[in-house]
Amino acid sequence: MSDWQEAKDPSGRSYYYHTGSGETSWEKPRELYTELELKLEKQGWKVAQAEGGEIYYYHEESGESRWEVPSLAEQPELVASEAPSDAADQRPEASESVANPQVSEEPELYKLNSKLVETVALPKSEAEVLFLEMLADHQIDSTWSFNKIISELSCSDPRYWCVDDDPVWKRKMFEQYLTNRSEDQLLKEHSAVNKFKEAFWSMLAQCSGIHYYTRWVTAKRIFANEPIYKHSVVSEKTKRKVFEEYVADLRETHFHGLEKTRSQAITELQDYLNAILTDRENYISWKELSDTYLFDNNARFMSNRHFQTLSKHDVLKEYVNIVESFSSQTLQQLESSKSANYTMDRKARDRFKKLLAEHNARIKCNTKWEDLYPVLKSDSRFKDIVGRNGSSPLDLFLDMVEEKGLIMKAHQSIANQFLIERKYEWNVEPEVDKDELSTLLKSHPQLSMLDDIDRSILVSKLIEDRAQKVQQQKEIEQRLLEQRRRFFTLLLHRVFSESRPKPATFEEARPILQDYPEFRDLTDEDERRKLFQVFEPTKAPVQPSNPSSADLLPTSKIPRKRALTPVELDY
Repeated sequence: MSDWQEAKDPSGRSYYYHTGSGETSWEKPRELYTELELKLEKQGWKVAQAEGGEIYYYHEESGESRWEVPSLAEQPELVASEAPSDAADQRPEASESVANPQVSEEPELYKLNSKLVETVALPKSEAEVLFLEMLADHQIDSTWSFNKIISELSCSDPRYWCVDDDPVWKRKMFEQYLTNRSEDQLLKEHSAVNKFKEAFWSMLAQCSGIHYYTRWVTAKRIFANEPIYKHSVVSEKTKRKVFEEYVADLRETHFHGLEKTRSQAITELQDYLNAILTDRENYISWKELSDTYLFDNNARFMSNRHFQTLSKHDVLKEYVNIVESFSSQTLQQLESSKSANYTMDRKARDRFKKLLAEHNARIKCNTKWEDLYPVLKSDSRFKDIVGRNGSSPLDLFLDMVEEKGLIMKAHQSIANQFLIERKYEWNVEPEVDKDELSTLLKSHPQLSMLDDIDRSILVSKLIEDRAQKVQQQKEIEQRLLEQRRRFFTLLLHRVFSESRPKPATFEEARPILQDYPEFRDLTDEDERRKLFQVFEPTKAPVQPSNPSSADLLPTSKIPRKRALTPVELDY
């Protein structure tokens, strides 16, 4: 058996190496030549492989190249040279032929007796059966390539040449054969691959140099001389696939073990940290924890071999998780306390509202807190609400007083309308009005339901509103009077100047002024006379820089109000 072996580089190119000397060569050694290649070499033909992996043949002398195997009958002179050496003994005229080269040799001596040459080409319909039968007889399976069929069957089985010079048809028949294989053949091939996988895995498990990170190129150098790899008929592609599956299994086992160890280490670290961080109110800082209890600073930590798989980031992350867990629990407790306090605050407010409702008769729209406080201060419902969140007792009391005030305003509106309908005449003395109004309001169907205190408050508010309106009316009249006085004074300055001196008496000036609206607007004769007497033509009043809007109103625009009579002032 030859020491030369065929192998493939990572690019898929075939090369040959010597197992004894370690020599490598791209050219196929002569020791590995097949019988066909030896015969072709005698005829000057060489076998080569194209870049796509296809096998072709080329002639060294002529440079001719072809895809099909050259016919051995094309150069009969080389075939004849292989005839038995005793052929000369069978020719009685051998010496004469040598002496006389003109004498032709008998063609029978050069006849090629190979069965491959004697094959007769058949129609493709008949050749198809023979060709498929040839493939089945040689147990061709999916591990064979078409080039391998050409190199091995073309020189050993004459059925290969039943159709000559048609490689496309032969390749088609080969693919058809693979497609139409029976289920038993497929199961057989699958079983062979599975058996090889089991045996190959066992061999890989015994190789100490195979790890989860080992590559195929490195691994081949390790088990190159192993019989299962060296002599297996399984293709190189299948071997590599089985190897990659084995390495993937190793990788999964390795990382699963690491993850399991790391998970156990994290669990033990959590227990370790929880035993140290027991005080939830005063956390140990990370610096103090790392300087005292972690890493090289603590023998107990270093004695745990599982902790060696964890980084400082992993330990810090677990510390942060524990602290955040403590903080989350504290916040939850705080929220629970807030929720409980909120419920208690609400119940306390409800109880105090009931307490205020019990004293509803005491609380009026003008009631003060100091009036009710002595009554409430000893009650437990008042003490329970003091200091709680939300509305205070004073807020709830003022809310009730405000509600009473709104009700009183509604009663006051009804009373004003009632007085207008009854054409009530107000008196000068408020005390008289108080008695009359109290008696009058008792006759109203709605207001008669008020108690004496509420009715008294309502009467007081009506009198107070009446007094405010009268006072407002007086202020308006006073402002109008002052405006008319000013306009009259301006009239005097405008009428009596250097061209028209001031008359000696008011009676002399009356005919001159009586047609002016400023004169007519000031109806009080005494006021006219008084202003005329104090008037000095040379001392005109200075106009203010920013007079008020009321002062700038022309005399004709002065609002004229109706006479103030007691009846007209009723509401």
